[in-house]
Amino acid sequence: MVKPKGAVRRAPLTVLTALAALFTGVLSAGCSSPPNEGTLDGTLQAVGGPPGTGPRPLNGSVTFHGSDGNIATIDLSDNGRFSAHLPVGRYTVAGRSPQFDGGAGECQAPGPVTVTNDVTSHVDVDCQES
Repeated sequence: MVKPKGAVRRAPLTVLTALAALFTGVLSAGCSSPPNEGTLDGTLQAVGGPPGTGPRPLNGSVTFHGSDGNIATIDLSDNGRFSAHLPVGRYTVAGRSPQFDGGAGECQAPGPVTVTNDVTSHVDVDCQES
């Protein structure tokens, strides 16, 4: 076969070449920087009530409302504790428990919370009892 002047010879794509290309793509995907996120932990708890009664953990759920419109909800066990990995931003945090107002009442954190990159912040969500 006569090769025309200036023609480029292309090597056939072999399985080994394809695997090498795939492996390189996987490695570069794994090296991408992680999203900016932090951790928000705390407790859903009942506060108030008779004198001498301290905060009591509640089961239920906690919802995080981000200033960017994102909403995330997590369910809690009986110890009322939560830990959530969230994108960096400002959140209002609310909770509900079947042990408080039959699950109908919403409990609030004292104010908005800011999640900072690679930082663990703490907030308690209080269900105020009379």
